[in-house]
Amino acid sequence: MKSNTLGIIGGGQLGMFTCIAAKKIGVRTVVFSTEKNFSAKMFCDDFFIGDFDNVNKVDKFINSAGFFTVETENISKQILRKIQKKKKLFPSSEIIEIAQNRLKEKKFLNTIQDIKTTNFLEINNFEQLKIGVSKFNFDCILKTQEMGYDGKGQQKVDRNNLTKFKNLDLSNHILEEKVKFKLEISVIVVKSNDDIVVYPPVQNLHKDSILRETIYPAKISKSILQKSEMMACKISDALNLNGVLAVEMFITMNDEILINELAPRPHNSGHWTIDSCSYSQFDNLVSLIMNGKIHSPKPFNNCKMINIIGNDYLRIKDIEAKFKCYDYFKKEIRPSRKMGHYVIFE
Repeated sequence: MKSNTLGIIGGGQLGMFTCIAAKKIGVRTVVFSTEKNFSAKMFCDDFFIGDFDNVNKVDKFINSAGFFTVETENISKQILRKIQKKKKLFPSSEIIEIAQNRLKEKKFLNTIQDIKTTNFLEINNFEQLKIGVSKFNFDCILKTQEMGYDGKGQQKVDRNNLTKFKNLDLSNHILEEKVKFKLEISVIVVKSNDDIVVYPPVQNLHKDSILRETIYPAKISKSILQKSEMMACKISDALNLNGVLAVEMFITMNDEILINELAPRPHNSGHWTIDSCSYSQFDNLVSLIMNGKIHSPKPFNNCKMINIIGNDYLRIKDIEAKFKCYDYFKKEIRPSRKMGHYVIFE
């Protein structure tokens, strides 16, 4: 059965939707979760709950499936490499290691011809921060190199608050110049060794660094659409991707495209594909891993995907009565936590 079993590292909503996609084509799923109550629990065929430093439990997990994927890039390099030595991991640990470190990711992106990011500097102490903030005209964001998502591990730095960083440990940080942009978009690519499909660009609305809404199709020109898709494909080629990749981008005031972040896994901005494409990002990921085949997305509905965040979850029954809605089955409501999402069709 191992040859027909997919191991998923992480049991949140991305793992949940991956389990649902797997079940549609008769693939078993086993999840490793560090939390007792996790979104995928009701949808997977088996699971392990524990910490990654539990060698015995991790080994049992690795032995339980023939193929593996991740729902987050924030996983120990040692665990990823251990899996890859024994089984097939999608995407490779090398790709995940690039995406889990902001400095490594930005350096990599800027080595690709015609690909640019915002200006950035490596920061390890307050003196470097002072110099960097001045260079970026006191309009910048300080971020941890690792373990940052949904606004975590990042702070604005300006003239008024610079001194508060003086006595902090600033090792392994990155300073990014803030960029003025018209809108944010993302492009999702699914690539095998022999084939590639691209989901068309979507427009993303963030608040406090958390995705609130995704709109398909993005309100962009044809030239921006074509260029953004080309850039996403070029990045996936440079990574030698075998899996799914979300590429977040800024469209600047003069229509330049800057790459913001990479996610080598299904992405929140791709949830619209579940209801508005013949093959969702999750369908294609599972098909690629288990069958070596990927399919054209074939979008058939314009739509808007809206995240249910924090206390918005208290009105989920009202939302379910009006819209196509997904509950992530999370026990604890937290202010910035994604609790579900719903889709409005246009």
